[in-house]
Amino acid sequence: MIRLLIFVVLILALGFGFAWLADRPGDLFIVWQDRRIEMSLMTAVTLVASLIAAIMVGWWIIRAILYSPRTVSRYFRASKRDRGYQALSTGLLAAGAGDAAMARKMNKRTKGLLNADQEPLIHLLDVQAALIEGRHEEARKLFEAMAEDPETRLLGLRGLYLEAQRQGADEAAQHYAETAAEQAPQLQWAGSAALSYRTREGKWNEALGLLDKQRQAGTLEPAVADRHKAVLLTARARDHADS
Repeated sequence: MIRLLIFVVLILALGFGFAWLADRPGDLFIVWQDRRIEMSLMTAVTLVASLIAAIMVGWWIIRAILYSPRTVSRYFRASKRDRGYQALSTGLLAAGAGDAAMARKMNKRTKGLLNADQEPLIHLLDVQAALIEGRHEEARKLFEAMAEDPETRLLGLRGLYLEAQRQGADEAAQHYAETAAEQAPQLQWAGSAALSYRTREGKWNEALGLLDKQRQAGTLEPAVADRHKAVLLTARARDHADS
C-alpha cells in the first residue's frame, strides 16, 4: 500500500513538473569539444528522465538475474515442504483409519521431503504405523526415543504408559504416569493414573500434593478437588489411626 502511494505521488510529481516546463518553454545549449548541441528544455528533461528510467529498469533486471537462483531455490524448498506436510497429513489420517499400507507409504514419502529432527509429527506417524501393523517392540523403542526429546516427551510417556498397560506391566505404567504427572499436572490421564497408584499404595501425602498441582493447573474443578481432598484426608487419618 505504501509503495503504491509513493508510486502515485511520483507520477503526479512528474506530471506536474512536465506541465510546469511546458508552460515555460526554453532552449538548452551544450558546448562540448567545440561542438554545439542545441535542444529544447522539454526534450532535455525527457532524455534525462528516460535515462534514469532505463538505469532503474536495468538495475532491476540485473538484480533479478543475481537473485533468481536464490528465489528459485526458495520456491522449490517451499514446494518440497508443502508436499511433505501433505504427505504427513495423509499418513496421519491413514494411521487413524487403520490403513497400514497407506500410512507406511506416506511415512516413507514424508521422510524424503521433511527433516524428522525439525518436525516431531514424523515420529508420531512412525509410531502409529508401527502400532497398527502390530510392531509393538518397535513402537516402544520409538516412544522411548520420543520421551528423550523435550518436544515430544509427554507424547512418548503416554505411549509408553499405554504399552505398559497393554503388557500388564503395572510398575512400568505407574512410573510413566507419575513422571508425566510431575512434569505436566494438567495432563488428565497422567494425573488420574498417578493419583490412583498413590492412593492404592497409601501414599497420602504424595497424592495430596499431586491433587493440589492438578487443582492449580485447572485440571480439576475446585469442588471436585475439594471432595477428592476430603476423601484423601479421611483415608490418611484412618490409616494413621489403624497404625
